[in-house]
Parts: sequence; C-alpha cells; structure tokens
Amino acid sequence: MPKKWGLFEFIFSLYLISNSDGDMASEITQSHTENNKANKPKYGILSSSFSSSLQLCGILAAFFLIIWANYSLTYPNLIYIELMVGITVFLIFLHQAMALEKNKKLYRNAKEEVANLKLTEKELNENQRTFETLISNLPGVVYRCRNDLNWTMEFVSEGCLELTGYQPEDIIMNKNVSYVDLIHPKDQQMVWDTIQKALKENKHFKITYRIITADSKEKHVWEQGRGIFSLEGDLIALEGFITDITKRKKAETDFKKSELYYRTIFENTGTATLIFGENTIVSLANSEFEKLSGYLKQEMEGKKSWIDLIAEEDLEMVRNYHSLRKINPESVPQNYETKLINKKGDIKDVHITVALVPNTKNRVVSFLDISERKKTEESLKESENRYRELLENSFDAVVIHDGNNVISANTVAMELLGIKTPEEFMNIPLIEFIHGDYHKTVMERVQKMLKNGETLPPIEEKFLRADGTSIDVEVLATGFTYNGENAVQVVFRDISRRKKIEKDIKASLKEKELFLKEIHHRVKNNLQIISSLLDLQGNYVDHKETVDVLHGSKDRVKSMAMIHDMLYQSVDLANIDFSNYMKNLVQDLFYSYGAKNNIKPIIDAEEVFLNIETAIPCGLIINELVSNSLKYAFSDNKSGEVFIGLHQHDKYLELIIADNGIGLSEDIDFENIQTLGLQLVNMLINQLEGSMELERDGGTTFRIRFKELNYKRRF
Repeated sequence: MPKKWGLFEFIFSLYLISNSDGDMASEITQSHTENNKANKPKYGILSSSFSSSLQLCGILAAFFLIIWANYSLTYPNLIYIELMVGITVFLIFLHQAMALEKNKKLYRNAKEEVANLKLTEKELNENQRTFETLISNLPGVVYRCRNDLNWTMEFVSEGCLELTGYQPEDIIMNKNVSYVDLIHPKDQQMVWDTIQKALKENKHFKITYRIITADSKEKHVWEQGRGIFSLEGDLIALEGFITDITKRKKAETDFKKSELYYRTIFENTGTATLIFGENTIVSLANSEFEKLSGYLKQEMEGKKSWIDLIAEEDLEMVRNYHSLRKINPESVPQNYETKLINKKGDIKDVHITVALVPNTKNRVVSFLDISERKKTEESLKESENRYRELLENSFDAVVIHDGNNVISANTVAMELLGIKTPEEFMNIPLIEFIHGDYHKTVMERVQKMLKNGETLPPIEEKFLRADGTSIDVEVLATGFTYNGENAVQVVFRDISRRKKIEKDIKASLKEKELFLKEIHHRVKNNLQIISSLLDLQGNYVDHKETVDVLHGSKDRVKSMAMIHDMLYQSVDLANIDFSNYMKNLVQDLFYSYGAKNNIKPIIDAEEVFLNIETAIPCGLIINELVSNSLKYAFSDNKSGEVFIGLHQHDKYLELIIADNGIGLSEDIDFENIQTLGLQLVNMLINQLEGSMELERDGGTTFRIRFKELNYKRRF
C-alpha cells in the first residue's frame, strides 16, 4: 500500500505541476491578449485551456488506472500497468517541462513586447497630442472633405474660427453653412475646375481664391491638398490645408503698385537711366537711354556693359571708379562728367550720377546729356573773353558791382577814377565813389536793379576820384546775373567838358533868344511905324480909292506886326498860338472897320501852333477875307454873321471864312479877279501850297486847305 500510494502521490504532484504551468501560461496569454487587443501579436503562447484539459485527463486516467490495478490485478500484470502508467506520466512530465521552459521564454518575450507596446502607445499618444497641438496652432485650417458640390467637411481644425469666423462644428457636415457658400461666387467655378483637374491627374492641387467670412469681409486664401484614394483607386476624400494670404495679397498688390510707380518714374524721369550689377552688365534700361545712346533696350539688357559706351580717353577713369566703389564707395565721386559714344559713334558729353540700389549689389546710373551745355559754356567763355576785350577796348568806363563792392572794372574806369591797381579798386566800397548829393538817388536805383534785373534810364551825376576831386558823369546802369549772383553793370563817361560846353551853349542860346526877341520887337515896332505912316498919309489924301488902299495896307502891316509881337512875348520863339492870334486879329479888324452890333463874329478855332513861315501868310489871308466881308457883304446896315474857323486834320489844316451876306456875283471869276486884296489871297494860298474852294449859297464861304510850311534856309 505504501508503495501504491507513493505512485499516486507522484501522479498527483505531476497534476499540480501541470496545472501550475497551465495557469502561468494562461496568465501570460491573458496579459498578452489584453495588451494586444488593438495590435496583432508577434509571438504565440503554446499553453491553452485545451492542452491543460488534455494533460489533466491523461493524469486522471493514469490515477484511476493505478487505483483499479491495485484492487483488481495481481503481480505481474500490476507491474506492467504501473510501468505503462509511469512511462506515460514521464512523457507527460517531459512534455510539460519542455513546454514550461518554452513558456518561460515566451513569457519573457511577451513582457518585453508589452513593455514595447506600452512605450509605443505612449509615443503614439504624445504624437497625437503633438499633432493636435500643431494643427490647432497652424495659421490656417486643416481639413478633410468630400468631393461634392458643397465640399462637405468631415473634419476642420480649430483655425477655422480665425479664418472664416465660423466654429468648426458650424461647417462640419454642412451643419449651419457649407464651405462652398464661403467661396466668393466669382471664384466657385474656378475652384471646382482646378480641383477636379488635379483629382483626374491624381496630383496635388494648389489654388488661390477669395472667401466671404461670417462678418461679410473678403479674404484671399491659398489652399493645397490632394485626393485620398482606396487601394482599388476609388476617391475616399480630399485632405488639405487652407491659409489666409490677404496680407500677402495686399503686399503683392502694393508691391506691384510700387513697382509700377518706380518703373513709371524710371521711364519718365527725363534722364537716361540704367541699372547694372557688379559685372557692369546692364539689367534694365529706360527709353531715354535708348534716345541718348541709340541702342535698343534688348541690345543692352543682359548683354552689354555700360562701361563699353565710355569714350577711350575716360575709360580707365570709369573702370577705376567702379573697382574702388566695391572697396570703398566713399572714396569715389557719386557725380562726375565723362564722354559717351552712341551707336553712331558720336561722342556726347554726359553728367553721370551713380548710386547703390538699397538692399542689393546693383547700382543705378543716370546720364544727363550736357553736350549743349558744354557748347554753351564754351560759347560763354568765348563771349566772356570777347566781353572782357570789349570792356578793355571800350572808350567808356565800365564797372560791375554787387551793390556794395566793386567786382570788376576796366582800365578806363580805373584811370577815370584815379585808381592804380585792380586790387585797390576791389577794396573800396561803391558808395565812396558817389558824390554825397547823389547817394540817395544812386542807392535807390541800385536796389531796384538788383531786385528786378532791369535797365534804368541814364542819368547824370557826380563821381569822386581817388584824390577827392569830383567829375560829372553820365551813367547807364543795368541789373543782370554775374557768376550766379545779382549784380549791376555801370557804364559811365566823363561829361565834365560836355557840361561846360552845354553851359556855354545855354548862355549863348539865352543871348540869341534875347537877340531874337529884340529883333521881333524891333520888327513889330517898325511895322507899327509903317502902319502909323500909312494912317497919317491917308489923312492927306482925299481920293476915296486911295484912302481905301492905304487903309488896307495898314491892316496888312498891322496883322504882320501882331505876329511879331506874339513871338516876342512867347517863350517859344519858333511857334505862336494861332487860335489866340486869330481872335485878336478878327477883333482888331471889326474895330478898325467900325462894324456895328448888327454884324457878329463867330470864331471856331482849335489850339494850333504855327511857325512864322506859315502864320504870316495865313494871317494875311484872314485879314483880306474878313476885311472883304466887312466892307462888301452887308449893305444898308443889314445884320449878319462872319464865321472864322480853323481845324487840324491828319494831314492838313482847314481855314474857313464865311459870311451870310449878299455873296459874290456869279460873274466874278475868283481865279482872274483884278482887285488887289483877292489877288493877294490867291498869291498867299500858292505860297502855302494850299487849295481853296468857293461856295456862294446863302452868302460866301472860302474853304482853304494847307499844310504847315517847313523852315527854309535863306542863306
């Protein structure tokens, strides 16, 4: 019995061991399974519920077989059964030991796998967190949408609110608004066509369009994405990224405007301009440069160095400037003059300005054509030399001053003012050369000329010489620009001798005027004496015709005496106021002929001044015709009028003498009249080189036209 129970205990212990291994394997398998629910396991566990049950059944069978053999069998069959059971149990034990060793190894591997899975899960969680953080912080929207007309969003990131003004849940699955409604109506078709074309070619798509935000603002967005396809090639969804580029668009627009602005300036500066790089190759040229150089833009841009256009004589200088400009820009002049050879081979003088384009290594060079200016400068130099020669060879003194100090003076001026050297002249203020009596006048004129640059009428004044003596000068002054500054040029000459001559002439003229007045006075007196003699002679003559002749002669002499009397009293010894003379003459004639109140004189005379050559014959004509009217026009004391008129026309004088008396008979031929008075009138009209018209209607009218006679030299 003890032996039999020992075998039983052995078998039972094997069962316990087998169960223990099965539980360990089960624990490992359970742990491995729990940690790999979401992952496919790399290793399999050999132990399972089925293998444990199989081993248990074998051990129980062996256990019951031993019990049965102990009670039912005898020796030697019992020995065979025990041997068979022992071998079976041994095999089970051997199998279980091998399985246990393998399960231990699998357990270790499983533990390592679980640890790795946990680490991977942690990394995955961290990556998920990082991914979500990155998406939430992206300056735009990450999305997943369907390829339908509404662009139905399945996912949008949190940047949706900032970009569109809508919460993500408002757009997802078109809950409150579909994404197509956000796209600007004018851009919707373009967006659809672009994306469909990219999907068809299985390419990424990049597109720029406009959206309308929740607050109705317009934004420019840039979208990049692609289609997600299944293994079978079916389109599952679209995934991509949308970002706000409104500021960039505005910057691009501003840049384009700025570029257009500066390009417009570049093209329209009126100056030939180039932009070139460090290698001096022209990268940009404007239209003015085409005109200046004769080269087209396409002939220069990217092909030709601007230095190749410089004349050979200046080529080394320009190259050195360019080399030094790279090392030390401050050591090179920014502006200088050189010579440029155009396409035709003509050489032009140009003024160059070179400047660095900010934030680049390029430079801009502008060319100003100064060929004409150069010619002008040369002409000015020649003109200045000629001017200087003229000044030095002038007979007049010439001084240029700035209102205070003398700038330049010719030799004549220095000699006239007693200055020995030009340096001495320059150190003397202008005012010291002017006589004190003329200081105010001269300074007023100088200020006016400096201000307005005008030429003032010449004046006479006094200058002071270096030795203090004064001289009379005639001055002509002009304001002008001298070396870029306002200045005054004074041209003057010594008129001291002329002033003395003028003084002598004035004295002589005064003597002559007194002499002429004396002559007129004496002539007038002599004529009056003749008139008085004729009057006395008439007292001794009884014959009426003779008395009338003497009386007429007396009136004629008296009319001439009146002219000399007026010249004697006049300031102007060459001309008399003839209208005033007419009034006095007519009045004297009316008095001489005793005209009564029934005859009235009417005088209509403009203010006319006549010389003695014209006045005497004209006065005699008036004397004859008025006397004739008073003697013959009014018989039997009839009343009437005598009209005397004198008017100045453009080319002639018109003298009208008329009366409303009985008039001349039609039988009288005025051209061949025999009376002395009317013969004298014809003779005087011829002397005046005039003409006469006679009108007989309602009286008699004499209309005489003549010109003032010029003085005729008699010797």
